[in-house]
Amino acid sequence: MKIKEKIDEIAKNKKIGLMGHIIAGFPNIETSYLAAIAVGGGGVDLLEVQFPFSDPTADGPTIEGACYEALSNGFKIADGFELVKRVTTTLTIPILIMTYSNIVFKYGVEKFVKKSKESGVSGLIVPDLPLENDEGLNKYCQNYGIDNIFVVAPGCSKDRIKKLSQNGSAFLYTVARRGITGKKTEIDSSVTEWLKLVKENSVLPIATGFGIQSKAQIDELITKSDIAVVGSYFVNAIKDAFQKGLDIKTTLSNLTKNLIG
Repeated sequence: MKIKEKIDEIAKNKKIGLMGHIIAGFPNIETSYLAAIAVGGGGVDLLEVQFPFSDPTADGPTIEGACYEALSNGFKIADGFELVKRVTTTLTIPILIMTYSNIVFKYGVEKFVKKSKESGVSGLIVPDLPLENDEGLNKYCQNYGIDNIFVVAPGCSKDRIKKLSQNGSAFLYTVARRGITGKKTEIDSSVTEWLKLVKENSVLPIATGFGIQSKAQIDELITKSDIAVVGSYFVNAIKDAFQKGLDIKTTLSNLTKNLIG
């Protein structure tokens, strides 16, 4: 399913969308697959699958630790593509791959995009590959029919927001606050003003992430953002359920439904 189709569906239903986030291979491949199916089946509108990298620049302790564990257990890029292929053949919602430039560059930029397309992926998020020096990523995404999602963070100028939204596709990933992922974000006046600035200068819908952990926060984002992104919350839940020997699919599905309400 195309991301734009899903966003149009969300808008038609007059609600805020929800994008979940899991780490491929955390705590192992099969558990991450079950978690993806549970979160996707639990009602999220989109699912972001992160390919772990040894030195993530924007991720806090929760996601960084999960990436380290996945890599320590032998995760390979081929495993990630096989995982998302399984997920895309099971779920009907758009699946996105999020990772860092080192992974994409080493694999081969066009090869990575082509493999993503073959795996059924709808979009890519590579936050540390800037538009002006992206090694052809945006062009290859256009050629293969995959959405290339750009990221904007507080401090980004109006002109930059406009430029990224005009050159990207589907939506603009908007970081709610400065810093790294994981820490709870208060939807205060500064966040509200920042999201207002982005919406006013973006030709694309916006998705808001970093520190979204509850239904109350998601509700606060209604009218301020088109999509809420929940990441560390799900990663912590996967870790907790796995360590306690709980049923991953049931646990994650219920948590997802609770976020939606």
